[in-house]
Amino acid sequence: MNNNILKIALLFYLFTIWSCDENSPVIPCLSCDDGEVVIEPTDKKILIEEFTGVRCVNCPAGSAEIENLLDIHGKQLIAVSIHAGFFSTPYANSNEDYTTPEGTALEGFLDNPLGYPTAVINRKLFQNQDDRQVSQSAWAGLIQQEKGQLSPLVLDLNLDFDEASRQLTATTKIQPAETLTGEYRYSVMVIESDIVDVQLTPEGETEDYVHKHVLRDMMTPFDGESIGEDFTVGTAVEKIHQMTLPDNYNSSKVSVIVLVHETGDSREIVQVEEKGLAD
Repeated sequence: MNNNILKIALLFYLFTIWSCDENSPVIPCLSCDDGEVVIEPTDKKILIEEFTGVRCVNCPAGSAEIENLLDIHGKQLIAVSIHAGFFSTPYANSNEDYTTPEGTALEGFLDNPLGYPTAVINRKLFQNQDDRQVSQSAWAGLIQQEKGQLSPLVLDLNLDFDEASRQLTATTKIQPAETLTGEYRYSVMVIESDIVDVQLTPEGETEDYVHKHVLRDMMTPFDGESIGEDFTVGTAVEKIHQMTLPDNYNSSKVSVIVLVHETGDSREIVQVEEKGLAD
């Protein structure tokens, strides 16, 4: 009789333990060597893609507005200036042609603008907007709308640059804070600031104009490359891209921008990050 009571008591104890284990929360472990790590949603950064050109007389005002917005929002805002369209043809005395095949393709991909300067904010089609391209007067308000949002992705961008060979390697780790299904694409932009060259201004052609955040090249196709898998909590996706930096690029003024964006009709940016070679 005593043995039967002991057996019943033991079975009840084991049943209680198993029941508790089944109801325990499962915490994603991304780095079990260091203990359990949970990736939390991060502040969503904002990308403004400005379409501009050296023959655009109103574009210097747009560029000045972008610098003003960068001063206001700091690292929360990332900017790229894309030379594309009929105002982007270089002058005879221009040092370089700042148009790129990727920039020209992006202009159509993000809705062709009706006028310049124009910009796209996080590649988003905002409420009461007919297309993604918006005029300068709308930039500040739409950027403010995007502030304070969280992104389910964490981007960790690392750059390696060999000055002798001018080989640039960009390594990005993408870690999800929540499982995301569907197809997402990943783009890598190379930009350069403080390029002194010709620009049309209200005062006429100015040879010592300072161009900032100029799209120089892309390490991916203009519309990005497919990540090819769902984002699952507890996993990380690593992307590595390389290029040889042309000699005419000032490496101390070069930055890399990486962005993960939706596909199809949306194209909205999920998260974006920037890092300079000199950082």
